[in-house]
Amino acid sequence: MEKRKRRLRASIQKSFSILIIVLIVVSAIGGYMILKPRSGAEATSSTQRQEAGTTSATSEKVLRIGIGIDADTLFPASGTTTTVFNIMRMMFETLFRVDEHGKIQPQLATNYTVSSDGLVYTIKLRRGVRFHDGTPFNASAVKFTFEKLLDPNIVMPTRGYLKPLKEVRVIDDYTVEFRLKQPYAPFIGVLAMGSMAIFSPSSFQKLGDKVSKEPQGLGTGPYKFSQWIRGEKIVLVRNDDYWGPKPFFDKVVFYVIPDAQTREAKLLSGELDLIIQPPSADIQRLENQPHIVVLKTLSTRVMYIGINTQYGPLRDKKVRKALNYAVDKEALIKNVLFGLGGEMDSPLPSFSIGYRRLPAYSYDPDKARELLKEAGYPNGFKITLYTPVGRYLFDKEVAQAIGQYLRDVGLDVEVKPVADWPTYVHMVLAPLNKTELQLFLLGWAPTIPDPHFYLYQRFHSSQWPPHGFNNFFYKNPEVDRLLDEGVKTPDEAKRDGIYAEASRLIWDDAPNIFLYLQYFVVVHTDKLEGVKLMPYEMFDISSARFKQ
Repeated sequence: MEKRKRRLRASIQKSFSILIIVLIVVSAIGGYMILKPRSGAEATSSTQRQEAGTTSATSEKVLRIGIGIDADTLFPASGTTTTVFNIMRMMFETLFRVDEHGKIQPQLATNYTVSSDGLVYTIKLRRGVRFHDGTPFNASAVKFTFEKLLDPNIVMPTRGYLKPLKEVRVIDDYTVEFRLKQPYAPFIGVLAMGSMAIFSPSSFQKLGDKVSKEPQGLGTGPYKFSQWIRGEKIVLVRNDDYWGPKPFFDKVVFYVIPDAQTREAKLLSGELDLIIQPPSADIQRLENQPHIVVLKTLSTRVMYIGINTQYGPLRDKKVRKALNYAVDKEALIKNVLFGLGGEMDSPLPSFSIGYRRLPAYSYDPDKARELLKEAGYPNGFKITLYTPVGRYLFDKEVAQAIGQYLRDVGLDVEVKPVADWPTYVHMVLAPLNKTELQLFLLGWAPTIPDPHFYLYQRFHSSQWPPHGFNNFFYKNPEVDRLLDEGVKTPDEAKRDGIYAEASRLIWDDAPNIFLYLQYFVVVHTDKLEGVKLMPYEMFDISSARFKQ
C-alpha cells in the first residue's frame, strides 16, 4: 500500500513540477517586461503622470491604487464584492466596524445596551458628524437608512440578515432603538457589515437612480466621491470636514487593471503606489525587490469543492468522505498556490466562536478507494467538476489538480472551466430542479467573524437556492436545529458549544471537499506607511501616508 502511495505522490509531484516550471517561465517573462524601458504606448499616461503621488507641500498628495475589477455599484446596500467595498468604506461608515484583528468596534455609534430578553438594542450615536452634503448625522438618518434597507424596491443582496428586524425607533437626536422579532445574537455584527452603511436622507432622495453611480453627498467617511470612469478609474477626494483624524491624501485614485502582471509592472515602474492580489508566483520575488513592501494575511475566505449531495453517487456520505481523502491539500497549497493558503481543519476558521480542530481528512488514496468500494463503486463513476477562471487564486489550476487526484482513485472526471463570472454565479445559485452542478469550486468570505455567517447560509436546509447559498442541497435536521438555536443564544459560551457541535456534524457529513483558507496580499511602495490588512480581504489606508 505504501509503495503504491509513494508512486502516486511521485506522479502528482511530477505534474506539479511541470506546472511550476510553466509559471516560473511566465513570471520570468513578466519580470523582463517590467524591467524593460518603456516607450510610446507603454509609457505612463498623461493622466497618471498628472496624478503621480507626491509629498511636496505645494502639490496634491495622491495615492494611486491598482485593483483587478471595476465596481458594479458604489451604493453600499447593493454591494457584493470585497474589492469594491474597499472603495466604498472610504466614503461610507457603519454604526460599528470590524478592526484588523477581527474585533467589532464602535464607529458612528459610541455604545449600546441590550434588553434582558434580547429583543431591544439601544444605541447611542456619535455627535458632531455630518454627511458629505453638510446635513447632520443623527437618529433620524439611521431610521431612514434602515427603512430603506428593508424596502424590497432597493436592490440589497444581504437583506436576509435583517430578517429579524421589526422596527427602528428614534428616542432622541442621538439615541436610536432597534426592535427585533426574536433574539439575534450576531446583530451587532450585522450592523458592522459594509452593506449596512448609513447614508444621507437628503442626498438619497435627490440622487434617485444615481445613488449607485454618483453617490455625491451620501456618506460620512474620510473621502468623498469625485469621479467614476467605467473600466478605467474611480476618484475620491479628501473630506476636510471629517469628524475623525484628517486623511493625509488629497485624492485617492483606484485604477481598474484586470491583469495581475500589469498591476505589478505599474507598481514596480512607479505608476502605482499600491496593488492588491499580485501574481502568486511572483510573491517571493517581490519580497526581495528593493523599495517594495509585501503584506499578506490568511483571510476569512474558505475555499472548497461544493458537492451536490442530492446527485446520484454523491448522496452517499462514504463517497463524499472518499473525495476528501483523495485530495492532497498540503501539496495543492505548496505547489499550486505557492504557499498562499492554510489547510482547513474545520468548517470554521480558527478565530471563530465554535472552532475546534477536527480529525483531518489526510491524503490517503487507498482509504478513498476502500470507501468507494464499500459504497458500491469499485470502478468509480463519471463526474463533472466546474470551476471559475480568474476569480480566486489559481482557481482553474486548483480544479485541474483536484480532477487528477480524483481520477487517480478511479473516477472519470471532466473539469469544466467557466470563464464568465456572472454565468458561474447564475449556475451555483440555480435551484435543485434546474442545477447542472455535481462538483464545483467556490469560496466564502464573510466580513463578520461569527459562525452564523459561515454556517447558516451554506448548511441550513432552508437556504437551498434560490433562498440562500446552500448549493450543496445539504440537509441534516440536527444541524438545522443547532444553527437555529445558535443564532438566538446570547450567551457566548453556550453559542461556542452549539456551533462546535454543528461544525463536527457538518465535517463528518462532508458536503464539501474542504480545502484551504486563502491568503489576501497587498503590495506597496516603501514610500507608503500605515497600511493595514483586514482578515476579511480588505485593507485600511485611513492612517496611511507618504514617508516624509
